[in-house]
Amino acid sequence: MLICATLTGGFAAGGVHAAEPAETLSSGHTVNGFLTWSDEVRLSTPVSGVLVSIPVQAGQTVDKGQTLFKLDRTPFNDRLAAAVARQRGLVRAASEAKRDAERAQQLYDRTVASDSERQDALIKQEQAEARLKEAQATVDLRQWLKGHAEVVAPFPARILSVDAQVGETVSSELQPPVVMRIARTDRILARAMLDVAAASRIRWGQSVSVTVQGTTQQGKVVAITSVPGSERSGQAYEMDVLLAAKPEWLAGLPVRIELPGGN
Repeated sequence: MLICATLTGGFAAGGVHAAEPAETLSSGHTVNGFLTWSDEVRLSTPVSGVLVSIPVQAGQTVDKGQTLFKLDRTPFNDRLAAAVARQRGLVRAASEAKRDAERAQQLYDRTVASDSERQDALIKQEQAEARLKEAQATVDLRQWLKGHAEVVAPFPARILSVDAQVGETVSSELQPPVVMRIARTDRILARAMLDVAAASRIRWGQSVSVTVQGTTQQGKVVAITSVPGSERSGQAYEMDVLLAAKPEWLAGLPVRIELPGGN
């Protein structure tokens, strides 16, 4: 399970530097840029425990659903077992309280028992049922916590970094530590800087041609972001184009993006 994840538009992996700042297009229709990761996620977990297994390494690619790390399940199993035992005992108690309430109603109907006795039996039945519902909720919570003791890849991914070691304690009561960072392997972003003239010719969702390592493919514009602080020197925009990734492509590789011409 995947919990406490932070998404970013992209990141140049450690040791792989992005290309030089991309040229700003003013009159031409081709712009330089670089690849950056799509859907970078910082993984942690909402439960506390001790890391007992991290079966992946930085640089490795993994399939969706593949285990990334595990916490020691012993305390989760014990707490779940205790919750289940309590819930089973309260099932019997609730059944007995229901029978007592039905018996009190029968006696009341025969004018053998008073109304206060009948009401007392009904209150005890309601209390027993409330305790049972609370116990069932505790069982559900313990099962949920146990399920999050193992974290799996939410999508096909590359392991960008492993930031914890087996034996370390993860505490959900404090700021959850980042155990590892991953990014998608099935898609990647081509990023370039544009001036206002070029950005005005681009639309979200538009198809553009992108060349990476001699291979050209069509990509989709998924972001045109105003760059803060660029107003004085001329407003600049950052454009992201979503591509189908190849296994050998890494963040930081240079790209050329063909833009539509102006009127």
